[in-house]
Amino acid sequence: MAQVRAAIADEHQLMTWSAWPKATGYSCAVDGDGRSVGSAIVFRDSAGVEQGRQRLTRIEPDRIEYRLRNKGPRGRETAPEIDFRLEALDDTRTRVHLDFRATDPLPPGARQFAELLLGRRVRRLRVEDLELLEAHVENEPAQTG
Repeated sequence: MAQVRAAIADEHQLMTWSAWPKATGYSCAVDGDGRSVGSAIVFRDSAGVEQGRQRLTRIEPDRIEYRLRNKGPRGRETAPEIDFRLEALDDTRTRVHLDFRATDPLPPGARQFAELLLGRRVRRLRVEDLELLEAHVENEPAQTG
């Protein structure tokens, strides 16, 4: 479980396996040490303009939380929340639950429509994230200590 937790809570590692940088086309850099609460992944567009931050807000043995501030539809700010919950199945296997919450900053009606359309894309990217996390951890040498 420690290896899985490190792959999620170390922002340097997270950027190597996450589907999001490629999907958004943003460049990413770590602000802080990348391993402690308060560190953030900063997303920049091709012109170098900051488009958002994914801040590490909680690291527990069985939970890692990120809070985001991003430019959403038409430049409106969004604040998605991402929680990774870790469940040890045995000494060698860990189940990862990924909870993603976001409310689009749109009026009702338009918000439901946007969430329906974007929800499919977000869901697909979250599934891809979990698959990439699994591949990353399985290809990394086991850490001791």
